[in-house]
Amino acid sequence: MKSIKEIRKGKFGKKFEQGQVIILMALAMVALLGFTSLAIDGGMLYADRRAAQNAADAAAFAGILKKAKGLSDADAIMAAVDLASTNGYESSQVNVEVWSQSDITGNYDFVSVDVTATTRTAFLHFVFDGEASNKVMAVTKVRAAGPAFPEVAIVAMNDCTTGSGPLLSITGGGNSGGVLTYNGGMFINSPEPSGSGHCAINPPSSAVTWGIRAFDGYKIWSVGSHAYNGQTKVSPVPIQVGFNGGQPISDPLAGLLEPQCTANGSVVGGVHQPGRYGGPGQPSLSGNQDKTFAPGIYCISGDVTVAGNGSWSGDGVVLNFMNGALSFRGNGNLTLTAPNATNCIGNNGDLTASCTYKGIVMYSSRANTNTLDIRGNGDIRVTGLVYALNGRVEGKGGGADPDDWVVRGQIIAGSVAGDGNGSFVVSYDADNTYHINTLMNLEQ
Repeated sequence: MKSIKEIRKGKFGKKFEQGQVIILMALAMVALLGFTSLAIDGGMLYADRRAAQNAADAAAFAGILKKAKGLSDADAIMAAVDLASTNGYESSQVNVEVWSQSDITGNYDFVSVDVTATTRTAFLHFVFDGEASNKVMAVTKVRAAGPAFPEVAIVAMNDCTTGSGPLLSITGGGNSGGVLTYNGGMFINSPEPSGSGHCAINPPSSAVTWGIRAFDGYKIWSVGSHAYNGQTKVSPVPIQVGFNGGQPISDPLAGLLEPQCTANGSVVGGVHQPGRYGGPGQPSLSGNQDKTFAPGIYCISGDVTVAGNGSWSGDGVVLNFMNGALSFRGNGNLTLTAPNATNCIGNNGDLTASCTYKGIVMYSSRANTNTLDIRGNGDIRVTGLVYALNGRVEGKGGGADPDDWVVRGQIIAGSVAGDGNGSFVVSYDADNTYHINTLMNLEQ
């Protein structure tokens, strides 16, 4: 009889060891099959996911294009499904949703597209009991062309928490004035805290002063959290707080570049012509003389002061204050209107063409922190958008009636102030302010 040692060395031992190798090889094959499935089928899944995402993106854009053209939700859904079909995805694999949203920054349409793609695997089904699939989503958004802030007469962009001062206030020693808006509300972009640390609105203390007031049922909105409850010289209260999740918004006209002038200004037949004013070798606009402006863009350097009985008038003009202030405080009249479709000059998109700036009557360079002061004692009538992103706009001359406006259109400025001796009335008018083009983008 063989001993255990002999069995291990002999024929019986070889069979025993051969059996162990078969088991080990079987286990190794399972592991190798798993790695192979990851390498091959994982790559196929990733490729299919990319293809599905591209198809979802394209389908979402196809749908939102229909909404941008003013077509129905059904048209948008059909366009998205058809586009997905051309990329190889059946309607059962595609889910499309369309919805709308509006706030004070505009009207928005959304289209979301879900695509579910199933991948035929080579090895994965041996080790995974289930269907290999990808589900992807794309969301597109379109903002309809229109004013930057529909139905908002005053947009005040400063941050009072940095020490820049209030965004809406009353200056002067009088007791009859106010900052009043008709046909639209007000917006303050400062993240002011609630409680005693508020700083965005500085209402007057006089009992008979109008104060800061939006008429016609319009509201005052704020990204801050202070609601001005109990403040009798702010109306209506409480103001609407927490807009945009409490985060300040960026420049609403960020895509619009500054107007340009290619030549010095001049006076022809007593009428000022478009061009550069106020710099070396250029004519000045300061003084007490009456001035009439021809349609076009005026690029103005340095401070401009108009006192006495000097009056300004012009239709279809853009006054670009490049680095200085305007002080119009005389007894004369100020009657200016922005370019429109019938009197603008040049091609839209050209920075030297007033057609690019339809609806803008005063433009203060984004680097200009000075004041546009239009508080004359004469008839002050400025029609269009007054844009001074980092500057200040002060005015008076209106009454307590929507027809007694000082600015008809819109103001977008760092801060706005009225004179205590007379109201600063801003009447929102969508037809007399700048319109942003349709904006379309992929949200997700």
